[in-house]
Amino acid sequence: MSRSKRAGLAGVFLLLAFPLVVVAYQGFPFVGHQLPPIARASLIAVILAYFTHTLLRREGRSISDYRVSFSWRSSRDLLAGFAGGFVLFGIGMVGLRTALPFEWVLGPTVSLTAISSVACYHLATGACEEFAWRGFAFDSLIRSIGFWPSQLVVALLAACFHVVCGWRWDVALISTTAGSVLFALVFFRWRSLPAAVGVHSAWNWTRDLFFGPATAASVFTAHGTETWTSTQWNVAQGILVAVMLVASLLLATRVSKDSAPDAQMA
Repeated sequence: MSRSKRAGLAGVFLLLAFPLVVVAYQGFPFVGHQLPPIARASLIAVILAYFTHTLLRREGRSISDYRVSFSWRSSRDLLAGFAGGFVLFGIGMVGLRTALPFEWVLGPTVSLTAISSVACYHLATGACEEFAWRGFAFDSLIRSIGFWPSQLVVALLAACFHVVCGWRWDVALISTTAGSVLFALVFFRWRSLPAAVGVHSAWNWTRDLFFGPATAASVFTAHGTETWTSTQWNVAQGILVAVMLVASLLLATRVSKDSAPDAQMA
């Protein structure tokens, strides 16, 4: 397949995936009855997986090339990625506690059911985003325009998605880009979408677990952040972004040109 055709297929996939991921987070437009958030995100993830499977079959490949299968290897990758994401955000929390004034307070209404439900939600939405941004489209772009240009395309698209979902442009371009680079390197390094889903979902889940608002799904709540200045919030963002970028740098040093056929590292 020519590079231009690969790039075209990647573009079509991204155009189809973008609104689907928006639906996963915000619901179906113009529909009175909505599916529960976890069910809705899971449905979108299955649809994106089906598209991925169909397009790969046209190329004589399999979705198992991305380690997506009902197997121990896929489960192991997901668990390893989840543990990695948990540790990374934990490092970020230590940095936040060292640099900024706040206290952790144990949540008064912690519920294991709520914590598990939030974990499932982040796994489902993480699967949606990874199938959309780091699956077939990203792989096809790598084979047509190279790794780092593909990173730029996907990172900008992911930032646009977060803006549509209500994020400010500056936050989306900085935080989302750092996350996009990290998750893409995880996928590229191990050729594993489950690993990328694990890191992505665990980062979001750990944020809610230890640094989110006081809910039944929060073990600890950060008291004192409500008095932070804009400068202090920028410092907090910078610390978390730095953790992702350092992890990305460590991964990038281990990435080889031979990890992806036809890839041109740019």
